[in-house]
Amino acid sequence: MQKRVIVLDYLRGIAAVTVVFWHLLSGTKVLNTNSYSILYNLTEFLTFKLYWDYPLIAVHVFFLISGFVVPKSYENDSSVSKFFIKRILRIYPSYILALIATTLVINLFTREPFIGTKQFIVNLLFFQDLLGYRAIIPVAWTLLIEWKFYFLVPILSLSKSSSIFTYFACSAFVFSWCLIPIDLIHYIEHTKFHLLAALCNILTDDSPHLLIVLLGTVLAKGYLELWSSKTTTIVSLITISAIFFAFFRLYLKYEPSDVSFIHLNSFIWAFCIFNFAYALRAKIPYISFLKWLGDISYALYIIHPILGNYVLIFIINYIPNYPRSAVCITLCFCLVVSHFIHILIETRFIRYAKKLTG
Repeated sequence: MQKRVIVLDYLRGIAAVTVVFWHLLSGTKVLNTNSYSILYNLTEFLTFKLYWDYPLIAVHVFFLISGFVVPKSYENDSSVSKFFIKRILRIYPSYILALIATTLVINLFTREPFIGTKQFIVNLLFFQDLLGYRAIIPVAWTLLIEWKFYFLVPILSLSKSSSIFTYFACSAFVFSWCLIPIDLIHYIEHTKFHLLAALCNILTDDSPHLLIVLLGTVLAKGYLELWSSKTTTIVSLITISAIFFAFFRLYLKYEPSDVSFIHLNSFIWAFCIFNFAYALRAKIPYISFLKWLGDISYALYIIHPILGNYVLIFIINYIPNYPRSAVCITLCFCLVVSHFIHILIETRFIRYAKKLTG
């Protein structure tokens, strides 16, 4: 079995904290505090002037890491059923907890639109975008990308001897999504086939992000010496070109928005950071704090929207003139809660999954 790459845990933890920190900083602006922090003004400048968005960089790092490690997990399981049992028991416990907590808080303590049973079930099954329901947990869009990748993993691992061909088959399939004509999508939207229009929109929007995950599998093949360096370089360049084109299609779809360009620039940074960290993996010492951040990263990522929003509001009411302090206190609170979720829920379900799959 391949030795665990600890530096990827470090990256995962740092990426999770980055996303949470950005959302909390954004919350200080939404709450109309007296002074937005210097940090927030700086991040706004980086995003809208330099087209550099560090939470998006963090998300793209997440995608690269998933593409790198998940196929290896499937090979270790050697069974489709075992793989999906482990994935379900890894993803769902914290996600269900976050769904329930968010639903209760919104329905009992806020004036936001009531979350009914149907909306809850749709979000539980990750069908909210397809069926036109509001996402209860906004960051769950990344989990939708992950689940699409999980269904491709067994295909990617069909045959070691033809792994390049299976990879190109999967990546070509995903790339074809961005080729759906935009005029056709607009035409379908004006017909009665609203479900088909929603599906086409989802596929075109997800194509570049899922290609980034697939790029992570290429990097794994190269770094683990399953492919030659020449093959890895060629396939990586082809995949990166496909990602560029897919983001360009999104730019055309949502013109004149610059969001697609920001995504593209953030992907470039994420790709460089990922490869730089992996190249230095042997020189980076073991840092228990970063390893801990990596362990709690998923719980932190999925639970922070409910914790961050309402804890931040509560703290801001007491220290309205110190938004940076409120952000730091809220972040620490999220870290503590995520730690207990990881210890009391995630680790137990991970052990149960291993026991269940033998």
